[in-house]
Amino acid sequence: MKRVFSRAFGLLMALFLITGCVPESSHAEDFKEGTHYKVISPAIPIQNTEGKAEVLELFWYGCPHCLSLEPTIEKFLKQKPDNVVFQRVPAMLSPRWTFHAKLFYVGQMLDPKGEKEIHGKIFNAVQTQRRKIDNDDALRRFFTENGFGEEQVNNVLKSMELNAVLTRADEIGHKSKADSVPAIIVNGKYLTSPSMLGSEEKLLQVIDFLSKQGAK
Repeated sequence: MKRVFSRAFGLLMALFLITGCVPESSHAEDFKEGTHYKVISPAIPIQNTEGKAEVLELFWYGCPHCLSLEPTIEKFLKQKPDNVVFQRVPAMLSPRWTFHAKLFYVGQMLDPKGEKEIHGKIFNAVQTQRRKIDNDDALRRFFTENGFGEEQVNNVLKSMELNAVLTRADEIGHKSKADSVPAIIVNGKYLTSPSMLGSEEKLLQVIDFLSKQGAK
């Protein structure tokens, strides 16, 4: 009897070692359309080359939920596969949000590698310091205070590139039909958010799941 039990226990342990531990929420069948994500129709054209997945974050600098999501986004950036391209896209749902979109892209163009951590500094200025950066003069003051020349800032403000990225952001926001932020758009076809999932950790799992679906 002991020999039979020992043999059965050995087989059970071998099966355990083969299968490993899989968290329940990582199963693809757990993620359902209408519950964990929505399908965007028609899909938003993506800008990446074939074989790349595109993940976009719709955000607003005045949104406390967007700020609280930043550590999760940074975690995602550290662990994302090489074939996943990530971009932040400012939502433009009101005049104030539209100016903050301008603020984001001016910062991105002045600090393209993120060496001055301008993105985080804007969040801090808007939400902690309660600064009203809502016109070009206030925008110039902010960036000159952070080490950029006024001529540098003016050149960006007058650039065709700035107009192009703002137009693209507005198009993405409208076509996604997102009515709140933060929101995540995957491959131009899927929309999800922390509010749909109830946890930021599950958000990373859903992003991984959706990014493998392709932009069909």
